[in-house]
Amino acid sequence: KVRFAEIEFGQNARLCRTLGIKRLPNVHIYKGKLGRISAFACGPSKFPILEEKLARMKTLNDEDLTWEKTLEEGSSLADQIVTELKEQHWEEALKQEEEAKRASTEPAP
Repeated sequence: KVRFAEIEFGQNARLCRTLGIKRLPNVHIYKGKLGRISAFACGPSKFPILEEKLARMKTLNDEDLTWEKTLEEGSSLADQIVTELKEQHWEEALKQEEEAKRASTEPAP
């Protein structure tokens, strides 16, 4: 049994942020007490991936779904860490560039 629901982002921005939605459209897959077992951005070009995930998940027991969920969360965490590291790198690079500009425009003692 599968149910689909749609949430209007503009009307529910806080909920979407709470759910970790960063790109639209976004699909979340839940199963009973396991809760969310998958979440990903899913535009029309990714519908085959959604169909594959749903077909695969229907064949898995709760233990295997929990394992899949853990793997996906680990992958998402790794992506988040990489993004944060890149942002920190760019912030540091910008600071260094600003300091170099200031140093080059300051009169010599």
